[in-house]
Amino acid sequence: MIELRDYQHDLLREVQNGLAAVPSARLMLQLPTGGGKTVIAGALLADWLQGGRKAVWLTHRKELAEQTRRMLTDAGVSAITNVNWTPGEDAPAMAGGAVILMAQTVGRRTARLPRRHSGLDPESKGGVWNRYTSDDLLVIDEAHHAAAAGWERAMQQWPGPIVGMTATPWRLSEKEGFDHLFDGLLCGPQTADLQALDEPALCQAQVVIPPPEQRIAGGAVDRTGDYTEAGIEQANRDRPDIMTAGALAFWQKHAIDSANNQRPTIAYAVSVDHAHNLAAVFNEASVPAAVILGDTNREDRDRAIDGFRDGSVKVLVNVIVATEGFDLPDASCIIIARPTMSLALYLQMVGRGLRPKPDGGDCILLDLAANAVTHGLPEDYREWSLEPRGTQKSGGDAPVVVCLECQTVSPAASHNCRKCGYAFGKDCPRCGRWRSHRRWQYETHCGDRHQLVCDYCHIDAHIQAHLPVAPPLDALVDQYDLEDEMTLPSDVEIDDELATGLLALFKALLDQERQNVAGADYARRNELRLFIEMREAELGDDDELDTLFGKYIATLPETERPDSRAQESRMFGEWEDNLQSELTSWKYELSELESRAVDKQAIFNSTWSKAAYLLRRAAESEELMPDLQAIDERSGRSVVAVAAQDVDGTPKRFYIGPNRNGTFAECDVYSRDRIIVLSGSTATKRKLNQHYWRYQRRKDQLIVDGVLVDDGQLYKFAEDYEFSSTTPIGAIILGNTGVGHGKDHLKDAGGITFRHYFP
Repeated sequence: MIELRDYQHDLLREVQNGLAAVPSARLMLQLPTGGGKTVIAGALLADWLQGGRKAVWLTHRKELAEQTRRMLTDAGVSAITNVNWTPGEDAPAMAGGAVILMAQTVGRRTARLPRRHSGLDPESKGGVWNRYTSDDLLVIDEAHHAAAAGWERAMQQWPGPIVGMTATPWRLSEKEGFDHLFDGLLCGPQTADLQALDEPALCQAQVVIPPPEQRIAGGAVDRTGDYTEAGIEQANRDRPDIMTAGALAFWQKHAIDSANNQRPTIAYAVSVDHAHNLAAVFNEASVPAAVILGDTNREDRDRAIDGFRDGSVKVLVNVIVATEGFDLPDASCIIIARPTMSLALYLQMVGRGLRPKPDGGDCILLDLAANAVTHGLPEDYREWSLEPRGTQKSGGDAPVVVCLECQTVSPAASHNCRKCGYAFGKDCPRCGRWRSHRRWQYETHCGDRHQLVCDYCHIDAHIQAHLPVAPPLDALVDQYDLEDEMTLPSDVEIDDELATGLLALFKALLDQERQNVAGADYARRNELRLFIEMREAELGDDDELDTLFGKYIATLPETERPDSRAQESRMFGEWEDNLQSELTSWKYELSELESRAVDKQAIFNSTWSKAAYLLRRAAESEELMPDLQAIDERSGRSVVAVAAQDVDGTPKRFYIGPNRNGTFAECDVYSRDRIIVLSGSTATKRKLNQHYWRYQRRKDQLIVDGVLVDDGQLYKFAEDYEFSSTTPIGAIILGNTGVGHGKDHLKDAGGITFRHYFP
């Protein structure tokens, strides 16, 4: 019997509780590739089948059927495959056991049979499941395929509960999800969580991307929205070696260590021809490589896999065989030699290399098509949902930055390359905030005057000097969320009429900035939506299509018009395909426009700068602008220092660390001894995101909930918490941790130290 890990036990209990609460429940279970979904399902069936109940296991690849049977046997479950199922008969069944069936076979057998649960007669027989009852269980492997017509029919006709399993409940279509097929989604730990276990369930991954000129390009897309094989090959036709010799060279650079040890590698090719060509290039370079495809015979497949397992084959090339559930030997390098718009396919490919390594090592992902730029890193946190992606946050939005020195990919918020330490940016000498190098590239267009400051300070300087904020400044896209927000303490009273007027003014300024940043796309989006609506209506109305085709024929010269019914039918098919292709092209263009990032934070900050400038002008005209250098007679401190401590209990923002970005933490200081640490290192933010999604925008809620953050750990604090040298946060603030980041290292946005405010 296979022993389950703690998180697998937890997921198993969630599934069992869900099935117990709703006997007819249809649940989807999500767990990253390599997390052990099949093991959990085996334990579920071992318990479920007691008492003579029956189960069906639905898979979509022949090579997975026998593999699944062996796994179920190891879990103590009786299972059969390769069953003799005569067309026209009911699906086979085994009391107290599971029958493993091919989804394609079930789809064909159910194609013209009535739905069992049509609502007309709940007891009526229908479909192919007449040997099964409401007490029996259907398990769907790789359930992200469940929206396919054959799979959906099988589910509609099944009489009992259903459990679907997938690593990626995600569809390319933004208008379609899984909420019409499943009642609930049970998500397990994320990839980063499985990597962080004391005994990791997944190993660390290092993504490497070649320079732009060496990357495999995309091309035409099909009706699903993903690149076609022909489209990819056509897009790279002018540089044929980039998909073969280029892959070999990049592998030789990154997958061979100083002792000439070669990492066992699984490579994903675009097509059958590409797979054979890629393997040939490796073999010619004296790197043993083999190809396994969907139609590779059993003997050749076993020979290739055995060779890969014993080391006589170093590179195993496939097209799509090894993406879903396929039991391959361990690999410490993955070559992705194909671009894809599908987050699901991307994560399935990279997941093949994330098994824990016996030596505790990592896996190198050679992303030759820069898929990570589109989909993010394997360990990024993703919000999964059954709903269509049009109403949820896409799982592929996480940005990355590629190191110019070593080509390693790091999260976009990184200040340095996670591998070689190459700096991705620098601190602005004016505001002290760290900025990406790309944020400085526009500074030369108006001379040297602002060349040494970041773009936001450059905008401020324009406003203060009464200069226009014109492109390219106005069109800058900020790569990182800024942490400063316009907040108003809840205990401050303000006249409602005045608040309404201020809000209306700010909304008008926001709308103006929004138009400046994204207005050019609005007209085209509306035009595309109109085109798509009209074309879908045409394609959905046979009479309308016949009318349009007749008009089309009438426009052709006499010599090109059909002269027989067969020729007319053939021309109609080609004409309809052209309409459909044009519709697909419109949808893709609209999807690109709709997914194009509109930086709300950049819009807000530009608007805020303009509003602040207007307020400053008004204060100056009324002679109410404060003199920040004035000295308070009561204490001899500057007005700024007095304000930080005395005004309305409002906190002042300080930062711990060498720069304003808060390498170690970001604090709200209420008094000398009341310091709330809101954020810290990347590890801290990652931990905090599990409990407070997008916590940067929810700091007020953190304070209300009493959440304290220290080095990735969460603590609760009392309303009037006072720090001392014995408390975790107090140790950091007071500087007695040995790292030397005490109160003297607390600085505000302008670089003024804590001691200046609180001598």
